[in-house]
Amino acid sequence: MSPRLHVLLGAGGVGKTTLATGYALALAGSGRRVGLLGLDPSRRLQAALGLALADEEAPVPGVAGLRAAIVHPHQALGRWVAEACRDPEDRARLQRNPFFAALGDRLATATDVFAAVRVAEWAERDPGLDDLVVDTAPGLAAVDFLRAPRQVEALVKGALVRWLRAAARVGDRPLLGLRAGARRVIGTFARVAGTGLVLDLADFFALVRAPLEGMLARVERAQRWLRSDEADLLLVTSPRDTGASGARQLVEALRGEGLAPRAVVINRMLPEGLGDELAAAHLPAAAARLAGYA
Repeated sequence: MSPRLHVLLGAGGVGKTTLATGYALALAGSGRRVGLLGLDPSRRLQAALGLALADEEAPVPGVAGLRAAIVHPHQALGRWVAEACRDPEDRARLQRNPFFAALGDRLATATDVFAAVRVAEWAERDPGLDDLVVDTAPGLAAVDFLRAPRQVEALVKGALVRWLRAAARVGDRPLLGLRAGARRVIGTFARVAGTGLVLDLADFFALVRAPLEGMLARVERAQRWLRSDEADLLLVTSPRDTGASGARQLVEALRGEGLAPRAVVINRMLPEGLGDELAAAHLPAAAARLAGYA
């Protein structure tokens, strides 16, 4: 049985991170073993907890049963490479490869891909976990990690990557053994960039295959988890036009992924006089409960 997954989504400024933190604290306070994971690149979760957080989960001081982390792509990739590349020589070659260094420099923008992997990894590493609360990035960026399996699969299984791995297997003659279409593409690349650069790129993809395939397996597990009965997508909004507009966009984006929020949380003090305004308005029947509450 999987832990319960609680994913909070919402536009910026609706109090989503504060709510995620309070929710995790409440679950831990009830005696459950809880993880709190921040996906927001601005790392607001650190301010909410008053802690500096790393990529690997750590106990929250003074709160029994609660551990927290923030996705740091550089740290996560280093851990997954060490996990997948058991041969120290292969790891050293990969770390020396100029394309691996360039990849590391670009990872600050890849949090969405890493987030799905990190969600699955946490559940693997902590079999006693009862709940994992995920504070996503603001707005539509929150839905990006739901699309991560397609992005990783395209990278791992794409034709260019297959050709470059084949080139790596034949050493300093990268066109040997490639089919005609692949030879044209790789040959043109080699003439423009140089054979040495092509070999570096081919070696990079040959070495990074195992970490990427491990990422793909985890991201697929995360996708199945998100679509299971063990997951709650909680849409956080506020009683303002901007909050409602952001919520509508997120609902449409989720619908495009075949998902729907389990609940909508209105996370703000209601403005004075809102009840009178709603009482005088012509509202659809579906809004009656909300209007009565206001």
